[in-house]
Amino acid sequence: MTLCAGEVPEGFEVPSFGRTITREMAMIHAAPMKNFHTVLEDAVALGFPDIVIAGPMFVCFFSEMFTRFFGEDWITTGNLEIKLFKPVFANQTINARAIVGRHEPQGERVRIPLEIWCDRQDDGARTGAGTASVLVRPQ
Repeated sequence: MTLCAGEVPEGFEVPSFGRTITREMAMIHAAPMKNFHTVLEDAVALGFPDIVIAGPMFVCFFSEMFTRFFGEDWITTGNLEIKLFKPVFANQTINARAIVGRHEPQGERVRIPLEIWCDRQDDGARTGAGTASVLVRPQ
Protein backbone atom coordinates (compact mmCIF):
# COMPACT_ATOMS: atom_id res chain seq x y z
CA MET A 1 0.00 0.00 0.00
CA THR A 2 1.63 3.25 -1.13
CA LEU A 3 0.60 6.51 0.54
CA CYS A 4 1.60 10.08 -0.12
CA ALA A 5 3.63 11.87 2.56
CA GLY A 6 0.63 13.88 3.75
CA GLU A 7 -1.23 10.68 4.62
CA VAL A 8 1.37 9.41 7.10
CA PRO A 9 1.53 12.00 9.87
CA GLU A 10 4.14 12.16 12.58
CA GLY A 11 3.34 9.52 15.20
CA PHE A 12 1.59 7.21 12.72
CA GLU A 13 2.39 3.53 13.33
CA VAL A 14 3.18 1.66 10.14
CA PRO A 15 1.21 -1.62 10.03
CA SER A 16 3.46 -4.15 11.75
CA PHE A 17 4.89 -7.26 10.17
CA GLY A 18 5.10 -10.45 12.19
CA ARG A 19 6.37 -13.90 11.40
CA THR A 20 7.19 -17.10 13.23
CA ILE A 21 10.72 -18.13 12.32
CA THR A 22 11.02 -21.88 11.95
CA ARG A 23 14.29 -23.80 12.16
CA GLU A 24 13.97 -24.53 8.45
CA MET A 25 13.67 -20.83 7.61
CA ALA A 26 16.65 -20.00 9.80
CA MET A 27 18.79 -22.74 8.27
CA ILE A 28 17.95 -21.71 4.71
CA HIS A 29 18.63 -18.05 5.48
CA ALA A 30 21.98 -18.70 7.18
CA ALA A 31 23.16 -21.51 4.86
CA PRO A 32 25.76 -22.74 4.15
CA MET A 33 27.21 -21.81 7.54
CA LYS A 34 27.31 -24.48 10.21
CA ASN A 35 27.14 -22.85 13.62
CA PHE A 36 24.68 -21.87 16.39
CA HIS A 37 22.46 -20.22 13.73
CA THR A 38 21.93 -23.50 11.88
CA VAL A 39 22.93 -26.44 14.09
CA LEU A 40 20.84 -27.16 17.19
CA GLU A 41 23.67 -29.01 18.94
CA ASP A 42 26.00 -26.01 18.51
CA ALA A 43 23.37 -23.66 19.96
CA VAL A 44 22.70 -25.94 22.95
CA ALA A 45 26.45 -26.31 23.58
CA LEU A 46 26.59 -22.51 23.96
CA GLY A 47 23.70 -22.56 26.44
CA PHE A 48 20.87 -21.54 24.11
CA PRO A 49 17.55 -23.44 24.11
CA ASP A 50 17.38 -23.55 20.30
CA ILE A 51 19.18 -22.18 17.25
CA VAL A 52 19.69 -18.42 17.33
CA ILE A 53 18.13 -16.52 14.45
CA ALA A 54 20.75 -14.64 12.42
CA GLY A 55 20.47 -10.84 12.46
CA PRO A 56 20.09 -10.26 8.72
CA MET A 57 16.70 -11.98 8.86
CA PHE A 58 15.33 -9.04 10.84
CA VAL A 59 16.44 -6.62 8.14
CA CYS A 60 14.35 -8.72 5.75
CA PHE A 61 11.30 -8.34 8.02
CA PHE A 62 11.60 -4.54 8.06
CA SER A 63 12.15 -4.46 4.33
CA GLU A 64 9.03 -6.57 3.79
CA MET A 65 7.00 -4.28 6.07
CA PHE A 66 8.19 -1.10 4.37
CA THR A 67 7.83 -2.49 0.86
CA ARG A 68 4.22 -3.38 1.62
CA PHE A 69 3.57 0.10 2.99
CA PHE A 70 5.74 2.47 0.92
CA GLY A 71 6.04 0.37 -2.23
CA GLU A 72 8.65 1.32 -4.81
CA ASP A 73 9.74 4.37 -2.80
CA TRP A 74 11.13 2.03 -0.12
CA ILE A 75 12.93 -0.12 -2.66
CA THR A 76 14.57 2.85 -4.40
CA THR A 77 15.21 5.27 -1.51
CA GLY A 78 14.86 3.43 1.79
CA ASN A 79 17.61 2.99 4.34
CA LEU A 80 17.72 1.18 7.65
CA GLU A 81 20.02 0.86 10.64
CA ILE A 82 19.28 -1.54 13.47
CA LYS A 83 21.06 -2.84 16.55
CA LEU A 84 20.09 -6.26 17.84
CA PHE A 85 20.47 -6.82 21.56
CA LYS A 86 18.43 -9.89 22.61
CA PRO A 87 18.47 -13.30 20.96
CA VAL A 88 15.55 -14.75 19.08
CA PHE A 89 15.24 -18.52 18.83
CA ALA A 90 13.63 -20.82 16.31
CA ASN A 91 9.85 -21.07 16.54
CA GLN A 92 9.45 -17.66 18.15
CA THR A 93 7.25 -15.03 16.52
CA ILE A 94 8.84 -11.65 15.89
CA ASN A 95 6.98 -8.41 15.20
CA ALA A 96 8.68 -5.61 13.27
CA ARG A 97 7.23 -2.19 14.10
CA ALA A 98 7.77 1.44 13.14
CA ILE A 99 6.58 4.93 14.06
CA VAL A 100 6.75 7.85 11.63
CA GLY A 101 8.83 10.86 12.68
CA ARG A 102 8.75 14.49 11.57
CA HIS A 103 8.74 14.86 7.78
CA GLU A 104 11.82 16.47 6.24
CA PRO A 105 11.29 18.22 2.86
CA GLN A 106 14.03 17.38 0.36
CA GLY A 107 13.52 19.09 -2.97
CA GLU A 108 10.41 17.71 -4.64
CA ARG A 109 10.20 14.84 -2.17
CA VAL A 110 9.77 14.38 1.56
CA ARG A 111 11.99 12.18 3.72
CA ILE A 112 10.00 10.25 6.29
CA PRO A 113 12.14 9.18 9.25
CA LEU A 114 11.05 6.09 11.15
CA GLU A 115 11.80 4.80 14.63
CA ILE A 116 11.94 1.02 14.30
CA TRP A 117 12.01 -1.93 16.68
CA CYS A 118 11.24 -5.61 16.84
CA ASP A 119 9.95 -7.68 19.70
CA ARG A 120 9.27 -11.27 20.60
CA GLN A 121 5.56 -11.97 20.66
CA ASP A 122 5.69 -14.60 23.42
CA ASP A 123 7.23 -12.38 26.11
CA GLY A 124 7.17 -8.87 24.58
CA ALA A 125 10.94 -8.49 24.90
CA ARG A 126 12.40 -5.88 22.58
CA THR A 127 15.10 -7.64 20.60
CA GLY A 128 16.35 -4.79 18.42
CA ALA A 129 15.83 -1.12 17.63
CA GLY A 130 17.05 1.54 15.25
CA THR A 131 16.05 3.99 12.57
CA ALA A 132 14.98 3.95 8.95
CA SER A 133 13.84 6.52 6.42
CA VAL A 134 12.27 6.70 3.00
CA LEU A 135 11.82 9.47 0.42
CA VAL A 136 8.27 9.80 -0.86
CA ARG A 137 6.62 12.01 -3.42
CA PRO A 138 4.05 14.36 -1.90
CA GLN A 139 0.73 14.47 -3.72
